[in-house]
Amino acid sequence: MKLSVISHDEFNKFVSGHEQANFLQTVELGELKKEQGYKIHFVGLKDNNKIIAVSLLLERKLFLNKSTFYAIRGFIIDYNDKSILKTFTEQIKKYIRNNNGFVLTIDPNVIYRVRNSNGEIIDDVVNDEAINNLVELGYRFFGFNRYFETAQIRWSYVLDVTGDYDKVSSNFSKSTRKNIDLTHQKGVKVKRIDEQELPIFASILEQTAKRKQFGYRSLAYYKQFYKHLQKYSVFYLAYIDPKAYYENTLNLLKLKQDENKEILAKMSKEKVGKNLKQQLAISNSLISKYQDELMKAEELLKKHDDIIPIAALLSMKSGREYLTLSSGYIEQYRDFMPKYALYEQHIKDAIEWGYKRINFYGITGDFNKDSEYYGIYEFKKGFNGCVVELIGEFTLIINSGYYYLFKILSWLKKLISKKALKY
Repeated sequence: MKLSVISHDEFNKFVSGHEQANFLQTVELGELKKEQGYKIHFVGLKDNNKIIAVSLLLERKLFLNKSTFYAIRGFIIDYNDKSILKTFTEQIKKYIRNNNGFVLTIDPNVIYRVRNSNGEIIDDVVNDEAINNLVELGYRFFGFNRYFETAQIRWSYVLDVTGDYDKVSSNFSKSTRKNIDLTHQKGVKVKRIDEQELPIFASILEQTAKRKQFGYRSLAYYKQFYKHLQKYSVFYLAYIDPKAYYENTLNLLKLKQDENKEILAKMSKEKVGKNLKQQLAISNSLISKYQDELMKAEELLKKHDDIIPIAALLSMKSGREYLTLSSGYIEQYRDFMPKYALYEQHIKDAIEWGYKRINFYGITGDFNKDSEYYGIYEFKKGFNGCVVELIGEFTLIINSGYYYLFKILSWLKKLISKKALKY
């Protein structure tokens, strides 16, 4: 068996249909990273000219002409076959050493355990073998992290979809179905966008990131992303149709007003009891609610001649999964529940395109309601899927001298940065 550089066609042919296939191990992702300054390597292990394992490697030059290597969501290999994994590891160490590399990081697309929707362990089945094989071959295991400490997420929320949308949505929680209906009532619609509307998309995600105080990507990045990963990516935009919002609200108000008249007619003919009084109170409350809503709809209709973009979602066709990668919304319109409209469209498209599995991507392994990240999990939980843990991140040290020098320099850089912030 021999490791060698392979062609794009060879790489694609092996990865296509593989259970570990994902958009991060693609030729197109490599081209994107190349434009961002990385050197890319496509390597494969061949046995009698038959490829049995591959990986995209990202090389980043650091100092003294030395580099780090990263197999982002790779390798694509049978981690439970220790013999093949050992050969691949031995030869990739030589390959990286020959290319002036001193460390390799991997975070395989391999499941460790599946939990129920509440994050509870449903059985004792875990993939310890893959982890043990890697550790025995010299990889350092980052550990079973619960949060976002590693380069890629370890925890995700997954939904299996079989049958039509009505069947799938019947399993959503009552509040999730209600919020999806609410988006329709408020005139929220979703469309797929092309490169021309990327500035709107990037602006929404930037506003979201600044509000939540985390990093964000520039418009230039999304243009690069679109250029290279258009084959895998779908950009969604949720927007308000002011006319639809107004007409829907007006129809609901008329409906409640008619119901109110029926209740009053009953009260004029029947003995007024507790039940009728309660019905009238609820009816009056709903009429007041829709009158206020109609005023808001009228205001939007006066101010906007066109649609109002309020939220965005980037989804990825990732191997066997249709994955939600990143999203955001404009705070001013949070009451329109646009994220529910986006996820509904994501699910409908996944079913239409033949996917059997949807990955709502990053959550944490902390299911405590006091967790700062609980809201992310709670939203996704409403779709009634399951929690999936991957095996995590591993580091293979190729040259210990340069590796520890790199760690010391990184520590000093952080220390200097902290001191600078104090002054």
